[in-house]
Amino acid sequence: MRFASKKLKKIEVAKLIPARGEKLRRVIASFVTLASVALGTAGLCAAQSVIRPGEPWLDHHGQRIQAHGGGITVWKGTYYWFGEDRTPANDPEKRYVACYSSRDLVHWKFRRQVLVLADPEHLGPHWVLERPKVYANPRTGKFVMYAHLDDAHYKFARVMVAVSNRIDGTYNFVKSFRPLDEESRDIGQFVNDDGSAYLIFESRPTKGFFLAKLTDDFMGVEKTCFIPAPLEGGALVHYGNLYYVVGSHMTGWRPNPNVYATAPALTGPWTEFKNLAPPEANNYDSQSTMLVKVTGSKTTTVIFMGDLWRPKSLWDSRYFWMPLDMDHGSMQLPPPQPWTLNVKTGESAIQANGK
Repeated sequence: MRFASKKLKKIEVAKLIPARGEKLRRVIASFVTLASVALGTAGLCAAQSVIRPGEPWLDHHGQRIQAHGGGITVWKGTYYWFGEDRTPANDPEKRYVACYSSRDLVHWKFRRQVLVLADPEHLGPHWVLERPKVYANPRTGKFVMYAHLDDAHYKFARVMVAVSNRIDGTYNFVKSFRPLDEESRDIGQFVNDDGSAYLIFESRPTKGFFLAKLTDDFMGVEKTCFIPAPLEGGALVHYGNLYYVVGSHMTGWRPNPNVYATAPALTGPWTEFKNLAPPEANNYDSQSTMLVKVTGSKTTTVIFMGDLWRPKSLWDSRYFWMPLDMDHGSMQLPPPQPWTLNVKTGESAIQANGK
């Protein structure tokens, strides 16, 4: 009898023993309860909350997580990770966005492919849908997905908007547009502490990128700030009394030194950009996609969420998540190594000897 795979209630144990053996029934029932607790504890110990940057990250089915260029949305105490699903078996004429959920940011459950989209704007072969981000609108009860939408030559340069009634439901294409009437390629996502939502988008002709607040219905944007720095992969976080923005240089798939700047308000003024990691490391071959803030009962950890792109086999691209060293306006990205996270306390720790 395998207690690990089948739970036995006390009443079920009682059925196995004659009524006159009351004392014996109680003894065996207590044994089963203790054994179940011990096995459960052993299972939790075996599934340590260790994040291993650059290694294949598996979902609860043991399948590779397909959430590239992704973003995190927090809804009712659960984290939802949305990203590009590059599974080789996908229909090459369509584009896919997958959704995963987690309570601890380490163990992920595959929910479903929430977007399966045929070419919505007649963009032609090899059309592009990249960096999907989902916002939960508390006013309308809708969930709104933004993504970079483009043709194979990156001339269309627009954002796509799709909407769902459930966070892990089917997202239906609504429209595409150029935010603030500007070209838009790489996009990023930010939700402020007061719940206001923002789109970050790179606009190449302006040689910079915009921070744009979403309208009340989340279907459009309003200008908040323009940062005159030719960067992509924009990510933003509010920590302490400062806003930190991160971006990467424009070198295509080739990694480069990512940089950051700070400001007391979203409208600026922004400092000069500084390297996030030693420049010779090229950001440890990763590119920024989002900054995730975990505020717990003891402290706050800011996670750098990046991609290790493999352009010749995008499905095999890996994820680079590391806790950032934050100190009075300084932000530093440590080299990749295993680490643990406790979302309840907000504490993170590098694993000794990389184990």
